[in-house]
Amino acid sequence: MILKKNKPTVYYIAVMMPNIGRGAYKLRFYRASRDLRLMLDLEKKLFAFSWKQKFLEALLVVPKKKYHYPLHLDDNEVMASLAKVVGVTEHRPKFTIATTKAQFVLVETWTADRDSDNHLVFLQHDYPSGTKKKI
Repeated sequence: MILKKNKPTVYYIAVMMPNIGRGAYKLRFYRASRDLRLMLDLEKKLFAFSWKQKFLEALLVVPKKKYHYPLHLDDNEVMASLAKVVGVTEHRPKFTIATTKAQFVLVETWTADRDSDNHLVFLQHDYPSGTKKKI
């Protein structure tokens, strides 16, 4: 018997860009990364009616440009930004920018009274200093 691996559903994430820079306050669509797609599939199975609500208003790291590996960037070049999730859909939007990163912080975590330094370290973990400042 051959077991087929189920491919995760392709999700598109609508984000509101931060209030600085060229794309300030713009709504943009990104394709969810594989890690996020797996997480969203699991949430959909566990919470059939409210699975999207948990992810709304979360902060998500999104690329400012397409990634090209290996990354050879100047230290001050910004390659990612932090944006707020305003929607999740399975329907392909007319325009998508790129694929998201997998780093995100849920709304109940970033709005809590606790110190957010741990969350920032997680979000900034492998970026050059220019991107860390942007995030």
